[in-house]
Amino acid sequence: MTIEISGMTIQEPDETHSCRVGGPIPRRPPLGANDEPCRNRGLRFSPSSAIIHRVFALYQALLWAVFLLLLPWFGIVGFLRGKYWSSFRERMGLGTGPAGRRDVWIQAVSVGEVTAARALVEHLRERRPDLSLVLTTTTATGQALAHRFFPADAVAYFPFDFTYSVERFLERHQPRVFVAIETEIWPNAARLAKRSGARVAIVNGRISDRSFGRYRAIRLFLRRVLAYYDMFLVRSAEDGTRYAAIGAAAHKIEVTGNLKFDLTDLVKGEGDAANEALRLADGRPILVLGSTMEGEDEALLQELSRLASLGVFTVIAPRKPQRFEVVAGLLATSGLSWGRRTEAAKDQKVDVFLLDSIGELAGVYGVAKAAFVGGSLVARGGHNPIEPIGAGAPVAFGPHMSNFRGIAEAFLSAGAATRIKTPEELTQFVERMLVDESLRLEMIERGRRVVVENRGAAERIAAKLLELLAAAEREGAGRS
Repeated sequence: MTIEISGMTIQEPDETHSCRVGGPIPRRPPLGANDEPCRNRGLRFSPSSAIIHRVFALYQALLWAVFLLLLPWFGIVGFLRGKYWSSFRERMGLGTGPAGRRDVWIQAVSVGEVTAARALVEHLRERRPDLSLVLTTTTATGQALAHRFFPADAVAYFPFDFTYSVERFLERHQPRVFVAIETEIWPNAARLAKRSGARVAIVNGRISDRSFGRYRAIRLFLRRVLAYYDMFLVRSAEDGTRYAAIGAAAHKIEVTGNLKFDLTDLVKGEGDAANEALRLADGRPILVLGSTMEGEDEALLQELSRLASLGVFTVIAPRKPQRFEVVAGLLATSGLSWGRRTEAAKDQKVDVFLLDSIGELAGVYGVAKAAFVGGSLVARGGHNPIEPIGAGAPVAFGPHMSNFRGIAEAFLSAGAATRIKTPEELTQFVERMLVDESLRLEMIERGRRVVVENRGAAERIAAKLLELLAAAEREGAGRS
């Protein structure tokens, strides 16, 4: 069967339910119906259904085995760094916040997904101001930002994907809709949320090159897991094709665009970190090295002296918090004058500013004369170039942008970004931005046009999720 999705043709695998009463049952019911195979239908399980149940049991056993194997390591790290144990109870589904039925449960792994959730929730509440929400994160950095962005909502850690943990979480929050942002496929969370009567969706869905190969290897299992989802709202046609290839039903896939194009209205050159950067720059042009990764910091550091000699003030923002001290150590032995956000220099002139904080990079992009998007000079797939371009900074990134391939190509083809191969080429790019203001402004305008042309995903996704919520409410009213 061939299905058209926003101009994209997807060939849906020819499959039927494994529930049988004297023969195969036709395809799964349309959107809005309960997708859990054989649930409450009085039907007997076929051998293939029994196999799926065994696979889920094996998945659960493997989770516990890995958990017990890593428990000593978590214990040591938790003791030495103060991590994990403070959130362990929540991750087991035993929350301490207020219980009660929520309209929507949003799972956002870390900082990037939490920021995307912010744009989505704004549009949800424009249409439904009384919307109740619980937002979960996987990382501590995401958790801190979620508390800042959603102070009036329930915020918790995502439960471990054990049946016990997920069931306790669902009993506490009773969500009507479970929404995972980007590449979040948790078999038990999806299965148990669906069994509880909730609708289940992936939004801003994407599958990276690396994940695609792994997912295809377990496609037979994933196809059953993905059957619990009511919709897949994906960023691009390529992502839609990949979801179909790993087992998602093509009629549930829709290309709605990228939420991150809608973020540029939220933060523009504001916040304490941006003000601090402006103060320390003292009139000098600001270069922001954003979301840098291991290997990049070391390579870029060798260019910072040359940049300083050009009168450039550099802000360097490592992607991972565990890199803050590493980069601080590199700067301390570099001979450069530098300060850091957490203990910023008061009076002395510095050439480099280490942004060792969470959630402030977007604001700093707004005061940049030029920006570099990290994770792209090393083979890490790159990071989101929309944020700096939307904030009004001309951008350069390296050759490794596979995680944002479509976005990077859109900006490159519009002349709104520059691809570099070496740290030396980054310095040359910055020099061009300093001496040719008309070119710099033209790049900013081209980038702005690309961003404007691609906005609207948050509004489209919000409309689809509210449809799911309305369907869940109708079903709940019918049962009561």
